[in-house]
Amino acid sequence: MFRIATLTAGALFLAGAAHAEPDFSPVLDSETLSFEEGNTDRAVLVENGDSGADLYIYLNLEPARDLSKPPKPALVKKSVAWSGGMWGTRPSLETSAKGSLLIKAENTGVGRDRWSETLTVVYRKGEFIVAGLTRESYDTLDPNAAHSCDLNFLSGKGKRDGKSIDVKTPAKKLADWSDDKAPPKECVF
Repeated sequence: MFRIATLTAGALFLAGAAHAEPDFSPVLDSETLSFEEGNTDRAVLVENGDSGADLYIYLNLEPARDLSKPPKPALVKKSVAWSGGMWGTRPSLETSAKGSLLIKAENTGVGRDRWSETLTVVYRKGEFIVAGLTRESYDTLDPNAAHSCDLNFLSGKGKRDGKSIDVKTPAKKLADWSDDKAPPKECVF
C-alpha cells in the first residue's frame, strides 16, 4: 500500500511540475511586430537583476511553428537599456509608425538629472541595426540645462537642441551598441 501511495504521489508531483506556470515576473515588456513583410516577430525585454534589461528578439513566429520546441532567439542583447526599480525608471518597447522597434529607457522620476532615450532598431540584410537615437535631458533645478538630440544614423541627418545637424556617427549593429561607451558626439553636451 505504501509503494502505491508513493508512486501515485510521485506521479502527481511530476505531472504538476510538467504543467508548472512559467515565471514571467522578470519580463518588463514585449512587442509583436513585423521586421519583414508577412512575418510575425517578437521582442521581449527582461529584467536582468543588474540595473539593466536584456532584449530577446524572435523572428518568424507565425504562421506555423513547432510548438513542442521553444523558439530560439535570433538576437540576445544583454543590458540593452538601463532599468531602475520604480516608476519613471523602467524601460519599455514600442513599434514606430514605420514598423521599427523602439527601445525606450528613462529616468523621469528620481533625482535632479532627468532623461529619456529611445533607440530605433531596424532589420536590414539579416542584421539588427541601430538606425536612430533620440535623447532628452533636463535638470529639475536649472530650467536652462535642458538638451535634446535626435539622430538618424542611416540618413546622416539629425537635430541637436532643435537645430539641424549632420550626423557623422555611422549606424551600428545592435549587437555592438553599448550605453557604457561614450555616446555619439552629437549627443554630448
